[in-house]
Amino acid sequence: MSTSIEENLKPNIVVLSTSDLEEEIKGIVEEFKKYKLDNEEEHKKIGEVLSTIVKLTSWINLAKSQGVWKSKTCKHSINFVCEAWNISDPEKLGIPLDAISTTQDGNKKVIVGKFPDICIVCPLYEGRRS
Repeated sequence: MSTSIEENLKPNIVVLSTSDLEEEIKGIVEEFKKYKLDNEEEHKKIGEVLSTIVKLTSWINLAKSQGVWKSKTCKHSINFVCEAWNISDPEKLGIPLDAISTTQDGNKKVIVGKFPDICIVCPLYEGRRS
């Protein structure tokens, strides 16, 4: 065998001092603790965001129920179509196109039976009189 092949076949042994190894392990443990702490902080932040989302969802549901009630009791709602508003650009306002009714004269009206959300903060709401 040639000497270069024999050299490659010899085991490579690396001697590490225990103090160096101990320092390296301590460094790894500290990194792990840092990531664990960061992760706990992130989980806490995520929990706070989720709590806020739950609160906001409750308020949104309350507002939506108000919109449904107003859409059913408003004097401007005739056959579930709001006669008080003409909507020129429903898409810009976020009103679905299937919730728009076009009158014979070309005016666009909101079908509040399909989209009562518009009634939530409507300043023109007036209850029907019996």
